[in-house]
Amino acid sequence: MQTVLLLAFLFLKTGEKFATQQTAGQTVSEFTAAVAKEMGGVSFEPQVLNDPAKAVEYCMAKKPPVGIVTPGFYLAYQKALDMEPLLEVRRQKVPVERYVVVVRKNEADGLEAVKGKVLATTLAAEERYLIGVILQDKLTEVRLKPVTDIESALFDMVENAKDAAGAVLMEEAAWDVFGKDEELGPKLKVACRSEELPGALVVAFRGHVGTLDLGKLTAALKKMRDSEEGRKTLGSIRVEAFESLNQERLQKAQQSFLGQTK
Repeated sequence: MQTVLLLAFLFLKTGEKFATQQTAGQTVSEFTAAVAKEMGGVSFEPQVLNDPAKAVEYCMAKKPPVGIVTPGFYLAYQKALDMEPLLEVRRQKVPVERYVVVVRKNEADGLEAVKGKVLATTLAAEERYLIGVILQDKLTEVRLKPVTDIESALFDMVENAKDAAGAVLMEEAAWDVFGKDEELGPKLKVACRSEELPGALVVAFRGHVGTLDLGKLTAALKKMRDSEEGRKTLGSIRVEAFESLNQERLQKAQQSFLGQTK
């Protein structure tokens, strides 16, 4: 009888209100079950989180060998958690990962529009990544407002609601949707866009890998897009494909994170 390894698997999407075990746990479990079936000899027990601090606690307690995490989490805890990036995630209908700063239509263009204002963002818990990588250290004195619902933050800004932010940082893919909204679109604009950024990363926690075959894992993840069943499974977590790392892009983000850009 074959021995089956039962392994923890971290899923982190910082600030995402639906990235919880209660909301996404079942879907993610079905995804990891499909990966385990392809690999053979393993079974994964996934944990879905949206808070980097809780993700660190989870890693210390459960010692997952692998995970899918934000690039900001990877850059912040790469050494502390001994992470090695394996693959990059390409999301459905998102060919390039970028962030945009959205302001009211009558505001200035560029980061001048954000100076002195509160910036609403789901990435408040990844402040160094936000400031250093997304904003390229061009707006260091900024007040962040943590939010989990970007749409509500946009409506609050448009309606000048009490405690509304003066600008909203959001994924460009999300703006592509909200910018076409008949009510929101005409009242808002993009003040600035980030450079092309790394996607979410499949990582190995090297101290906890043990006998897990990382080659089999990466092969299984890459192979999923080659079959109808695999594409359906990927679609359930809004992923187009798992791809080889864009080393140049990741290295550039790391340099910005560490303040080493020229």
